[in-house]
Amino acid sequence: MSQENVEVVRRVYDEFQAAMKRGDPGALFDSEAVADHCEWVTDPPLDRRSVWRGREGFVEFLRTWTEEFGEWSIRLERFIDAGEDRVVALTHQSATGKGSGVPVEWKNGTVYELENGHVVRVRNYLSHAEALEAAGLSE
Repeated sequence: MSQENVEVVRRVYDEFQAAMKRGDPGALFDSEAVADHCEWVTDPPLDRRSVWRGREGFVEFLRTWTEEFGEWSIRLERFIDAGEDRVVALTHQSATGKGSGVPVEWKNGTVYELENGHVVRVRNYLSHAEALEAAGLSE
């Protein structure tokens, strides 16, 4: 089942990228691979909030995360099967400060949790190391 989970998360990631290109991040929830009640969890909290639920919550999370950026993008570096219905995505984000125009780059990690082939929870971490540690892995 682990490789199947990686493929589910790969499809979700690709669908997210396509939704962002269309300017409709909520369309990610049109995917049958994402549960309607899916949660996005941030560690540390973002805007004093740690959990964002469902389509509306995800759209609000993404708006809050990117509102200070003039340009923002995320690029996948790799997926890792973490067992127990979890997949780690190691990514690289790039952005430009909206007011300053200063470019910023950082690597972050995300742990996807699946149930019955559907993504039900996504936990975001500020570094690859934090995501790997949270999944019980090390780089």
